[in-house]
Amino acid sequence: MVAEKKFGNLLVGLSIFVFGINFVSMKFLVEHLPPFTLIFLRFAIASIFLWLIVGIKRTKNKEKLQIEKEDKGAVIVTGFLGIAVYYSFNALALTYISASLSSLICAMIPIFTLLANVLIYKKKFKAFEIINFIIATFGVILVLDIRPGNEFNFSQIIGIVYMLLAIFSWIAYTIKTYELQTKYDSIYLLYKQTMAATVFLLILAFIDGAKIIKLINQTHLWPALIGNLMFVGIVSSALGYLLYIQGMKIIGVEIASLYMNLIPAITAIVSYIFLKEDMNGKKVFGIIIVIVSLYAIALKDKMWQSKG
Repeated sequence: MVAEKKFGNLLVGLSIFVFGINFVSMKFLVEHLPPFTLIFLRFAIASIFLWLIVGIKRTKNKEKLQIEKEDKGAVIVTGFLGIAVYYSFNALALTYISASLSSLICAMIPIFTLLANVLIYKKKFKAFEIINFIIATFGVILVLDIRPGNEFNFSQIIGIVYMLLAIFSWIAYTIKTYELQTKYDSIYLLYKQTMAATVFLLILAFIDGAKIIKLINQTHLWPALIGNLMFVGIVSSALGYLLYIQGMKIIGVEIASLYMNLIPAITAIVSYIFLKEDMNGKKVFGIIIVIVSLYAIALKDKMWQSKG
């Protein structure tokens, strides 16, 4: 039992490391590839890999995996929102803001989910949640590193707006996907959502046609671009997800979700090493503040559930 728990923690830990590096890899890619083409290539690669996984699963378990007619529309919509829209806005955001800031805002999804519940379902904010929202926002402001006398950087605001649009599309995706996951195998559902999203992304990729032609002659970039595309397409979009759900089955949703809060720290360290992103004491303190506020909310929810 102890060995199994350790293995589960290892799987989740590896997936979180992959998710943290994903922002850094995407930041490199958006500097060289048009955003819509990048997202299309990423999920075209992921679709092929997931198709192979599903094929193996069907052969091994002799399962008849299929989506029921009444749920096909929901699968298409969730694929559009959670993959096509979310990752497109994410890629657009990375053209304006750093990988560490993008990761930090993304990590605040639990807080924005609470805000969505207030706006949509008229749920009342608790004092504890309001305080943590303010603290986390203050942490993001520190990471923005706005200094007196410096010219205000409006491009960062554009990047933040894109990330917020990405986050709310993700929240909509998770609400509907949660219902679908009670009926279908998680891997098969992800495969069908990814396939649906890739069709939308192919249409968007045509917008970038002229920019792609310019890259054909830049052969010196091909090895790095292909390597990073394989990482975000296979390792992050497919393997990372598989590692996470397998580990989550062993250690539980509550513990696995606590690991997710470490992603901004991993992204900040890796982006500092490989992308040479600016990092100072104020930014580090801001990242720590956001992570602590996220853990406070997660632990409070866990304690509330255990009492219930």
